Amino acid sequence: MSIRIVCLGVITLVLSGMACSAEVAGAQNAALGTTWADAGKMPDLFSGMWMTFSGMVEGDEKLNVPYTPKAQKYVADYKPKRDIPYAQEGCASPGLPISMRTGPIKFTYAPGLISIYMQATGHTRFIKMNQKQGKTSPKYYGNSVGHWEGDTLVVETQDFLPEVTFQYGIGKGLPAADTIGTGNLPPLGGAAGPGGPPRSYPDGIPGGQGGPGALPGSLPGGPPGGPGGPGGAGPGGIASLSKAIWGPHGEGMHMVERMRLINPQTMESNLTIYDDTVWTKPFLTAARQYRRIQKGISEIGPFSGEPEEWLCTVSITSFDPDTNSYVDKDPEDMVKYLDKLGR
Repeated sequence: MSIRIVCLGVITLVLSGMACSAEVAGAQNAALGTTWADAGKMPDLFSGMWMTFSGMVEGDEKLNVPYTPKAQKYVADYKPKRDIPYAQEGCASPGLPISMRTGPIKFTYAPGLISIYMQATGHTRFIKMNQKQGKTSPKYYGNSVGHWEGDTLVVETQDFLPEVTFQYGIGKGLPAADTIGTGNLPPLGGAAGPGGPPRSYPDGIPGGQGGPGALPGSLPGGPPGGPGGPGGAGPGGIASLSKAIWGPHGEGMHMVERMRLINPQTMESNLTIYDDTVWTKPFLTAARQYRRIQKGISEIGPFSGEPEEWLCTVSITSFDPDTNSYVDKDPEDMVKYLDKLGR
């Protein structure tokens, strides 16, 4: 065998090894979110907190997609609710996606993991980066895996508990007056619940008395509402909540979120929900924009941009979805009860 042939063989092996090494290195470089060094390479979702002023439920009938025959029968028999199903005693979480829309959220990073603290529920969801999804026990926030596609964080989530508050679509709803909210809303322009401004909401529902969470309302030209239940109804005004059609999801229901910065102070989130027991095609929700909140820079009302502990204890108002009505506890009894707890 000539030296020339041996050399060619060695060169071929070396080049082949270099190609493999380059391919592996390229794969490693593409797996952003794996090392501590990646912290400075990712788009800055991590400074301050984020809050959306879009509705926590879908409100545009144009978003509806065709139902399966089983779901169509369910929808035909459905009676509109005055509130979301979880607005009741026990502090149950609505799960995803509503928990991401009802108050400030905070992103944090560690190699292989992005966490999102959702202050309105006091819970944190975990996104495993650059990993296979696998199968886990069902959860309110599911099992999430993520990866970066350019400047977009793509998160796929599956394995949800049956109790997740799940929206089938948008119906006709109840009459607007005195039917919606996380408390017994007075007529337009009337008094608010504790902590909220007078009711005046052409585009949404301001904060006021309610269940878990605190979200400023939509008050054009005025300050946000005070502490209250999960926030405004968004486009469609006061009737949006009762127009939501809630129902059971299928075992294989899963979601794909795509989150990206459209400017340094604004994040956009697009969500697609897949459930072939409910729809004949994926349900694409309305795009939602989140505003960055930073201490001393862009604080919003009571929200400073720093995460705070929130713990659900008791509510003076609870909603019974079976009877479609609210139950208000006696305020004096509640004061006595809270005094005993030292609050």
